Order: sequence, then structure tokens, then C-alpha cells
Amino acid sequence: MRSVEKDLLEARLEDAVRRCESGCVATLPFLTPRDRRRAEQYLLMHGMREQYWFWGGYPTAERACLFLLPDYLTACLSASVSVCSAEELCALLAEEVADAVACVRIVGSGFRNLTHRDFLGSVLGLGLERDALGDVAVQNEHEAVLFCPRTLVPFLTGELTKVASDTVRVKEYTVGEDFTDGKHYRAISDTVAAPRLDCVIAALCNLSREAAQTLIRNGAVEVEFEEEDRVDVSLEPPVTISARGYGRFILRAFEGETRKGRLRLRADQLV
Repeated sequence: MRSVEKDLLEARLEDAVRRCESGCVATLPFLTPRDRRRAEQYLLMHGMREQYWFWGGYPTAERACLFLLPDYLTACLSASVSVCSAEELCALLAEEVADAVACVRIVGSGFRNLTHRDFLGSVLGLGLERDALGDVAVQNEHEAVLFCPRTLVPFLTGELTKVASDTVRVKEYTVGEDFTDGKHYRAISDTVAAPRLDCVIAALCNLSREAAQTLIRNGAVEVEFEEEDRVDVSLEPPVTISARGYGRFILRAFEGETRKGRLRLRADQLV
């Protein structure tokens, strides 16, 4: 069954494609990883393999804006270089990128340690919707970088004065060498009987295989940000897996077999 969210995204993509075909650079604001994947599938189905680009402010951004390039720009790119770097594309689309993807640095007083949840909760408490914002990259216990459309920068610098119980200062920011995405991982090594989803979930979440199957069938597991209820689906690393109540994992590799014929699994858990 098609979801309302998917229908709405396709309607937005259809409008963006029309604008692109008329010669304009079309932009969709920050997309979730799920919507980004769906957008990519839609564009590939419509023959736009060379005409789209995602950018969220830094190369590994989870939430990213979509830029659709008209024919004259893709022709220029093809004539100059076979692969264009992020920096070159940012320069090419300077005006569009500057409007769509800006960021602010939120700095606390040091009164208390602040978490990703604290920063995001305080921003949403100003009345903003999560879909309007990009990543929140925590730099340390007192600072975070928030990616957003440029139109929101004056609002955030003027209105965000508290995060949790701490007083904060907010200034427009340019990503530099000191920037970090704020993600931390816990390494996981285990063995599984097969590369099936239920086997992998059991290993990652420290569950019995039966409990893992129940979790999957109850719609609590996502593979590459899409709900997956087939327990026997075969996984090909690298792949992102989420299990409700257990967290998000990146299955990095299956690294050969043990003497008993089990597969060696290597993964990371986002902490």
C-alpha cells in the first residue's frame, strides 16, 4: 500500500522535475534518509541519473537537500570532468546552495553538559518542524552545529537563547577543519549462521533468533531506512539497519567463515 508520505514526496519530485526541465535548478529542502532513498529511486526511474545531487552541508550529512540540475549544467559538467567533487558542485551552485544549506553554531555557557536531544528539543520548542532542519552535529558537551535553510538563520540567532537549562549563544557558522559529525560508534563482532535478517538482528541486538523474528514481523526493523518484515531477506554489506528499542547499526562486512561454517560479522552501533 502506498503511503501518503510517499505520494506527497513524488508530487514534490514531479514539480521539481518540471522546473528542472524548464531550465532552472530545482531544490527540495532537507530530506530524511528514507525520503532521500525514495527520491533517488524515483529520479533513476525517470532517466535523471546524471542530474541530481544531494548536499546537507558536509559530505556525510544524514539529512540532505536535493538539487536537480538542468541539461545545460550537466552538459558543462560532462564536458569538463567525469566526476565533480562536492566542492566543485558547491561552487557551481553557489547561490542555490547558500540559500538551501546554511548553519549556525550553538554554544552553551558550560553550566551543564548538553546532548543531541537537548539541542534538538530546544530548537523544536521554538515551533519549528523537524522536516525544516538538517543535521544537528554535536561538537562537544557544550556546542553543536545545526544545519538549516538560510531563511532560518536570523530567527535562530535571535530566538534560541536556552538549551535545556543552559544559556546559549547562536551565531552563523562556516564548516571548517574543526568540524565533526558528532557520531560515535561501538564496534560489534559476532558470528551468524547465515546472512539472513533474523540472524543478523539476533546478533546485533543480543536476542534469540525467535525474538528477532518477532521484532521483524512486528514492523520494528528497518533496512536502509525502509521497514522490512521479511525475516529471511539476505543482507549485503554495507547496510544500515535500525531496530526499535535497540538502536541503529551499520553492518560493515561478513568476513569469511569459522571452522563450524558460521559467518564472521563485523558491525558498528551508533551510540
